[in-house]
Amino acid sequence: MAQQRRLDRVLESGYLDGLDARSVEALREMRQECGEVETEVSYVRRLAHARIEILEAETERRANGGSLGDLIEALPRILADSGERTAPARTRLPGPLAPSMSIEWNRGLERLISDATLANLPSISDAELASTIEQLRDLDREVSATRKSVHAVIDAVDRALAARLAVGSS
Repeated sequence: MAQQRRLDRVLESGYLDGLDARSVEALREMRQECGEVETEVSYVRRLAHARIEILEAETERRANGGSLGDLIEALPRILADSGERTAPARTRLPGPLAPSMSIEWNRGLERLISDATLANLPSISDAELASTIEQLRDLDREVSATRKSVHAVIDAVDRALAARLAVGSS
């Protein structure tokens, strides 16, 4: 039997069962695991966004007759972190975490964030480019929904941990 992915385990319906009976240490371990999973999901999401942005810039470059050099020159601007984050992302983690390098995403979609599309950009057709952008948008929607589910688990663990700590300090 294949090993279950941490993401699947955290999102299983039974993961949150018995939170009230768990020790503070067990809740902290769950919170740590959930935070790591959230970091990995966010990393996949950012990779998808970066690829979408690059491929959209390539589409625009082709439409405007620009050179490949124009695209390469624009990469720092395209990939620059705008610094804008939704409130949950700013408040959930105490600092930046590094994702695991063994991230597994969703049954075959990993190739969208790890294939050679960017290296082969000049040689792929407009149709392939459009198709890849659409697949990446689908991946982004899926990852965003998964991320929202992970945040719901984090919130439940945080509530249980806060309640346990409040009882312990009274």
